[in-house]
Amino acid sequence: MSTTTPSPLLSDSLRGLGLDAGTLFFALNYEFTKIEQKGLFKNLKKRFKKNEGAIDIDLACVLYDDNCNISDIVWFKQLRDKAESVKHQGDSLNGKDRGEQAMYLAPLDQEQIRLYLDKIPAHITHIALIANSYHGQPFSRVKKGEIHLSDDEGNRSFEVNLKQLPRDCITLWVAHLRREVDDWHLTLQNLPLPALDLSTAAQEVAHELARALPPERDSTLR
Repeated sequence: MSTTTPSPLLSDSLRGLGLDAGTLFFALNYEFTKIEQKGLFKNLKKRFKKNEGAIDIDLACVLYDDNCNISDIVWFKQLRDKAESVKHQGDSLNGKDRGEQAMYLAPLDQEQIRLYLDKIPAHITHIALIANSYHGQPFSRVKKGEIHLSDDEGNRSFEVNLKQLPRDCITLWVAHLRREVDDWHLTLQNLPLPALDLSTAAQEVAHELARALPPERDSTLR
């Protein structure tokens, strides 16, 4: 297995990064972290259920068309897209409930989304990879953890260390996949978003993608 530690400006085609453009794995691995509820976090208690006090990190893949409109979203509320080209392997509520084999630094990830790139509908031009701390606790409060992207050969394009994210970051636009003629182009974003949930984050990314459109394309969206 080859492993690459990228710079924040990582941006290249999948082939250029040495990835097989067939299947990608957007995955999360973090150590169970219990948080004492005090101060600000007491106000978030209404969002907690049986896992109250434990950090719960969720992943999402958002599919956008050529006009940067949301076409589909794969996350814990919808485990696959309409074309079944992107599949969520199931929600982990606290980084511990997958069992010993899925603990940090173990062979299995706590949460994983698989992207079957050959099956993604032709009208999908952009895919955003997003992470969110469900209970509003900053990523940096986990004991240990990482988000990574790899292919089915085990080659990794990047690893994001949760401990190194900004102290107040609870939602992260991790990376952006853009369709090219015969490949996909990957850009590591590492961009904190103000959104408190994945649904809002998907809308914020749509806005950012639209801003990056060429002026002649952007004018057609108004």
